[in-house]
Amino acid sequence: MVNLVAVDSARTGVSVYNEIAADAAQVFAEFGKQVLWKDHAYPALISEPAFSQEFETGGFADTGDFTVKLLRATLLHGVPKLGDRIACNGEEYRVVRVTDRPPHPLVTLVLSSPDA
Repeated sequence: MVNLVAVDSARTGVSVYNEIAADAAQVFAEFGKQVLWKDHAYPALISEPAFSQEFETGGFADTGDFTVKLLRATLLHGVPKLGDRIACNGEEYRVVRVTDRPPHPLVTLVLSSPDA
């Protein structure tokens, strides 16, 4: 059984975002993979790819994407933008969606084939 304890951030001076960032840093250190963006390696949590088919002229085309979570505090060049190229596992992908909610410590990206 897990005991949940409420923390009074006004009294302790610790925000819930600081707590999330500290916990996330430990998870990234233990389970994270490296991604390369703008010639710098960043720790990231990478989801399994999701595949689908889209109807195009001449039939169906296979598509796929996956989610990458980055720690905001580690990003040296700000938050990646739509269309930026990021390398994972030796392959290059394109950013097709960005979820950026400051002051939340995580930035979530959806990456797809650079040709998609």
